[in-house]
Amino acid sequence: MAMAARLLSSDAQATCEPKYIERNGVTMKNIVIYAPHQAVGMSLMLIKDLCWVAAGIAGDQENDDAHGQGDVTIINRSGGSVDCFNGSQVSSNGTIESVTQPDLVFIAAFWGSADDAMQHHPELFPWLRQLHDQGCPLVAISNATYFLAQAGLLENKVATLYSPYERDFRQRYPNVLLRPERAITNADGLYCANAIPSGCDICISMLEQVYSPDVARKVAARFLIGFNRSYAQWNVELDGLKYHKDQQVLTAQQWLERHYSEEVNFAEVAADLGMSPRNFSRRFSQATGEAPNQYLQRVRVEAAKELLRTTDLKIIEIANKVGSSNLSSFNKLFKKVVDMPPKQYRSEYKK
Repeated sequence: MAMAARLLSSDAQATCEPKYIERNGVTMKNIVIYAPHQAVGMSLMLIKDLCWVAAGIAGDQENDDAHGQGDVTIINRSGGSVDCFNGSQVSSNGTIESVTQPDLVFIAAFWGSADDAMQHHPELFPWLRQLHDQGCPLVAISNATYFLAQAGLLENKVATLYSPYERDFRQRYPNVLLRPERAITNADGLYCANAIPSGCDICISMLEQVYSPDVARKVAARFLIGFNRSYAQWNVELDGLKYHKDQQVLTAQQWLERHYSEEVNFAEVAADLGMSPRNFSRRFSQATGEAPNQYLQRVRVEAAKELLRTTDLKIIEIANKVGSSNLSSFNKLFKKVVDMPPKQYRSEYKK
């Protein structure tokens, strides 16, 4: 997928060419982290560390401990040092104008009021719109969802947010489909994580997207010990529904993600977990916000999207692979979830 995005300014394009590095046949990615006013330093440096190590692993497959060699860049409005909310400083590598063709952009969390954050970054909003138009994935950590919303990118789209800001956010952006109970959301390349831990999780998943599943797994093994995630691109959002404490429901989720291509009898699933069908449905909905059948449908659609992106299989073949033998019902389900039929989704992705 071509995820490169160009700068707004033609002058900036002329003076700052992409700095791609190739090592052992692997093109290093240009990953940018935007530091807002009163930045939370933890969110900045955790993301940079994860991306830096991923670049090293991707560039030296024979040495898992290789040092990062990709372009992992922290930028801010001034181009000077980033003043974090706790008084510490983080070095900046430049401004929006000094960056060309990012493959992936993170926006770090800020401390304090949303009004202060919005007022300090008027240059950010047109840049985010430009990047999104060009297909660059944008990832907002914690309360950085405000920036995507202020740029007008989340209208009628799902998003999540650090929960203490929920009431204010809803008043400002009533048309955003806010789901604060979800740890991670994805709306057409606009990713949100509702806290620092889920920010780490989405970072690993994005590294799978820009590098490979193997690189993501190796980074996770070093940093996220104890996280039970697959880090496959197709179930990034599904992982965001696993931040709950009901181990039996989590077991059911993981089972459905392994057996989605089969005919599923939820009464049998409930019995295997020692629950009645009614109690299973209630607990599943309480933990994930979705009924078991809705979750299964989402899993099947996400798996189908991955096959549409990465294979040339016919639509009916993909429908069969994800557990649907009826092409008409598959098309109807896919359009309901994705808001377009499978054929159009494949065509839009290839564009």
